[in-house]
Amino acid sequence: MKIIQEHVSLSEEQPFLISIFEEPDLSYPFHHHKRAYELAVTIGLSGTRMVGDSTEQFLDEDIVLMAPGLPHCWQDHGFQSQEEHKVVVIQFSEKLISSATDSVHHFKGISSALNNAKFGLELVNTSKAKALSIIEQMDGKRSFENYIRVLELLNLFGDEDECRKLCSEGYSLPGFKSEGIRLEKALEFIQGNYSRKLPIDEVAGIIHMSPSAFSHYFKKRTLKSFTSYVMELRLGKAAQLLQFTEMPVTRVGFESGFQNNSHFNTSFKKKYQLTPLKFRKKGHARG
Repeated sequence: MKIIQEHVSLSEEQPFLISIFEEPDLSYPFHHHKRAYELAVTIGLSGTRMVGDSTEQFLDEDIVLMAPGLPHCWQDHGFQSQEEHKVVVIQFSEKLISSATDSVHHFKGISSALNNAKFGLELVNTSKAKALSIIEQMDGKRSFENYIRVLELLNLFGDEDECRKLCSEGYSLPGFKSEGIRLEKALEFIQGNYSRKLPIDEVAGIIHMSPSAFSHYFKKRTLKSFTSYVMELRLGKAAQLLQFTEMPVTRVGFESGFQNNSHFNTSFKKKYQLTPLKFRKKGHARG
């Protein structure tokens, strides 16, 4: 598991880093990068994406830009497509372009993208295809060609009609400090145990806090209640089981951590606007 504050090696001489994962591990809990922007691309994968106070299902091709300090994670709940799939992560500092370029016409799109990245931006519409074409040309080198490609990608996020804010307007970045190590321990425990009955006092005990104190601590640092966070993971796993297995619906709820089928059906429909069975049929029809 990655720690909550993930260190990224960037400098004035090396202001960006491109990492390409052919066998990605989408099992990180919430984490953030103190000084690095991140552009995350998932191809041929699906699951649950959490960015700030946004929790959504992602499918096939997902391209998101995030500002430093914005907590995020992508979860595939252990299911990966047999088709070709990969993750491309581009991390960069503010030194990628000089602050003096903010007033230059050619960089207005990039400046807009960086200003709005605090909400998390998902690339949509025709720009997604353009971005994927650029990304396919990338390798892991810190070359001039890749530098230009990174700028081209950021410029696409500058068109507000071609991207979507993920976080709510009232969202503000939480202040993760050294105590993130303690939060990491709690999140890692939740990640490994959410598919069973998981009382808050058990998780609180892992980091030697009372349930009440832990509840406030967790909400303040993730902007999600403990119950909501666990529910989102369970529903994400249920969606994956419904899409990629023929497991009976009642069994899907149990395997995802729900103690009774009625609660599972009600919670799933509230999240996805479909019953689990209709969600499965819709997925099969799309496939």
